[in-house]
Amino acid sequence: MDIDLKNKLTAMNQLMDLLTKQLDSINFDNFDDKFQEALESMMVIQKLKKDVCAKLGKEYFEKNEPEILLKAKLIEEKYDNIVERFKNELKKVEKEISALNSQRKIVNYIR
Repeated sequence: MDIDLKNKLTAMNQLMDLLTKQLDSINFDNFDDKFQEALESMMVIQKLKKDVCAKLGKEYFEKNEPEILLKAKLIEEKYDNIVERFKNELKKVEKEISALNSQRKIVNYIR
């Protein structure tokens, strides 16, 4: 394996660690900024993966880089957890809005 591919694999590992930290730091207040940063990191990782796969094939990761595959699975789970958390928050806000609308209707009816 040449130096360029080793450097790309090292960069992928480092970026995946960074992406994990970025995803862990996302909350409701900083979502727009942090999620955009995470997406940018993911795009760079995907480009590096594409370059490595073009030279070595997809099977290379399964045989020689299982930690990268494990990190990818964990990152996927983190994305899913973020989506689920925000979906639950949205449902909560929808219920609050519905309750407020009901109260408003009752107040208007009483008048």
